[in-house]
Amino acid sequence: MRLQRWQFIVVGAIAILIVILSGVGFVSYQEQDDNFCASCHTQPETEYLARNLQADATQDAPDLASFHHRKKNVRCIDCHVGEGFVGRTAVLSLAAWDAFKHYTGMAQQPAKIVFPIQNEACLKCHQQEVARPGFENHQHNKYDDPQLSPPFIRCTNCHVAHRLGDERTAFQFRDAILPRCEYCHQQVGKGPRGQATPMP
Repeated sequence: MRLQRWQFIVVGAIAILIVILSGVGFVSYQEQDDNFCASCHTQPETEYLARNLQADATQDAPDLASFHHRKKNVRCIDCHVGEGFVGRTAVLSLAAWDAFKHYTGMAQQPAKIVFPIQNEACLKCHQQEVARPGFENHQHNKYDDPQLSPPFIRCTNCHVAHRLGDERTAFQFRDAILPRCEYCHQQVGKGPRGQATPMP
């Protein structure tokens, strides 16, 4: 009797593992298509998807994310994948929960970002730009200096992906960037200060 119970547990565990891995495989395949993402994440993601299509059709990118999409065909999942095993597992777990809420009618729109995009997602493509030496790039190349680096700031704090902007100004916004400049300069105790209101 004990052997049968043990066998039942093993078979059940294997079946559960197969279901989980199949689900992960299915979602990982489907999420390569931005339309799949926007089928559950409806607002404001459907608007973001429309901006990508606009950038493709007119060569005029209305925001930083659609600029990336137009230049390199960057998809939602390329930035929102979750970096490393822990990040990816967290994103997949959240996606499963989001899918459950969507199909049971519990989802609320607009959804709130639970796992902000990590710097590693940006550095997959932008490592060279960040490492470029010189004062003009000090906000990037001093970031990893253990003597100077302030507490953590995300790339997306300054480089806002889905805010409407102007490609001619590289989608930079003074109200997003200057408070971070101020914060870094205060933390390292040098450089100009008093040019922006404090970060919220």
